[in-house]
Amino acid sequence: MPQFSGHWYSGRAARLVFIEAALVALAIWISGRQAHGMRELAALIAAAGCVPAALYLADLYDPQVMRNDRSRGASVLKALGFAALAAAICGLMSGGGLPRGALIDTIGVASVGVLLARAALVARIDERGHNRVLVIGAGQRAMEIGRIIRTEAYGEYEVAGQLDPAMDLSMPIEQPKAAAGGETVIAAQGPKLVEQSAEVAMAPAPEVVPSAQLIVGPAGAPAQMQGPSAESKVASLHVVAEEKPLASVVPLPTAGSALAVTAHTLSEAVRDLRVDTVVIASDERRSRLPIEELIRMRLSGVTVLPAQRFAERVLRRIPLSLLRPSDLAIGEGLISPLRGGAKRVFDLVMSGLLLICAAPVLLVLAVLIKLDSEGPVFYWQERVGRGGRPYRLHKLRTMTKDAEKLSGPVWAQARDPRVTRLGNFLRKSRLDEIPQVFAVFSGDMSFVGPRPERPFFVQQLKTQIPFFGLREAVKPGITGWAQIRYPYGATVDDARAKLEYDLYYVQHQSLFLDLAICFHTVKTVIFGRGAR
Repeated sequence: MPQFSGHWYSGRAARLVFIEAALVALAIWISGRQAHGMRELAALIAAAGCVPAALYLADLYDPQVMRNDRSRGASVLKALGFAALAAAICGLMSGGGLPRGALIDTIGVASVGVLLARAALVARIDERGHNRVLVIGAGQRAMEIGRIIRTEAYGEYEVAGQLDPAMDLSMPIEQPKAAAGGETVIAAQGPKLVEQSAEVAMAPAPEVVPSAQLIVGPAGAPAQMQGPSAESKVASLHVVAEEKPLASVVPLPTAGSALAVTAHTLSEAVRDLRVDTVVIASDERRSRLPIEELIRMRLSGVTVLPAQRFAERVLRRIPLSLLRPSDLAIGEGLISPLRGGAKRVFDLVMSGLLLICAAPVLLVLAVLIKLDSEGPVFYWQERVGRGGRPYRLHKLRTMTKDAEKLSGPVWAQARDPRVTRLGNFLRKSRLDEIPQVFAVFSGDMSFVGPRPERPFFVQQLKTQIPFFGLREAVKPGITGWAQIRYPYGATVDDARAKLEYDLYYVQHQSLFLDLAICFHTVKTVIFGRGAR
């Protein structure tokens, strides 16, 4: 998964952006040769730009949406239909002086190119990823990493294998051993790496295999994997030592035989399984790991990562279930003087532009608020800023006067009865948050950062959610990574989920990420997502 300026993004989405941008440029070049004058050329450029704009507004550069839509392509066709309609409007606004067929050529070339590109890069019939992962671990952390790859990697990664760090790959071959009841069970010939369905798992040490670890047929094995066909049969025996009955004899499915690879070192397993990334996801911090082998693999080009760092690459958030205090205590400083100065300039420029553009709208809204309900135009609340320092935040009033006089501080709910008629529109459009720019000018806030919370809720959440206080490492913002990636939160579980995005921003904040957040905020505001 590629990284730019500290931020991880989808490689498949990036390839689509570049390819489709090239196709749009090709469409403009083909039809632009027929244009006479800058006005006609500008109209053709605007028409061609409607195609990527429609795809972006439909979230069709989001890996999850791309995966869900790949079988039918209905969302892509719908977005291209809206793009054609918008392009026709651009043609009418040009005064009707475009050469005959130029507009159709522009949209046609761009649309056909987009469909072909997505058919090649998105509509894949299998789940094979570009990056094969070997997970080292046998507990909850390893299970979570496997779940993330299967359900949230969207084809960027695939599980190549899982290895219990307690297993000694160099252990000698054991002889057949007799089990209770006088029946003999043949032990496996040393530890084996067996491919099962779409995943690969490390078989346990030679012993009777319980039903939960039966080998199933492969879903396509690497061509260089050699070895005998693995056959797993479980005897109906009774182990005296553990007093646990074992499953009945279950043969392998006849559809295909599993492949077994004898691996005596971790490096051999990585080579045989064509592993690109090794993820260390052991539950025990003192698990025995082949450190020298891991170092040699890194030198040979294999990526070796702890569980939480791998997860943040895939999810672009930091799962609390994989996070340990030492993971946040070690690393570079979060704020440097140069980065802090650049961010301050960015905050002032963006806030100034927003205030200049929104000043006429604020005047109109002030009049409408006074006409809609009794009370002041603005209201203020105390919020928690960087380092836990409280400050005053101003917004346009969206609730009735003294809305919390009886209830006290409470989270806003869907269809909140305290919200006025105009306030509902202001919240959906996020226009009520424009006055926060004054807190940016005073230095209490940034334009981009975690959502500012009230002290009453902060004290509660700090006692219920680990690492919640780390949000205070940076200034809160008008918009932020959590605000555009997660809907409005009104519960402790929502606050925990949003914290994972906030921690990612704290760790990876950069000017590039701030610009990306501002870019995506426009779409969030247009469609009123996550507002309440």
